[in-house]
Amino acid sequence: METSIIKIGNSQGLIIPKRILKRLGVKRKVELRIQDGGLLIVPVEDNPRKGWAEAFAKACRKHEPEGDYFEGIENDFDKEEWIW
Repeated sequence: METSIIKIGNSQGLIIPKRILKRLGVKRKVELRIQDGGLLIVPVEDNPRKGWAEAFAKACRKHEPEGDYFEGIENDFDKEEWIW
């Protein structure tokens, strides 16, 4: 398919037909890469926090503390106001 490059403000742009975007599964964002002398357009999943829970769990397992970080640390509340 051939298309023209058009002026959009100070930039240049391409009009990509809706059927092509739908076939690629593009929602709102794409990544552009120069590859083999051409331009590759790759869909980007618009979920900025994807994988955060897994990454956090992995980091916790890797740096799991031995014991209590706050052991032996007291403040006035602990000494005077805390009721067991």
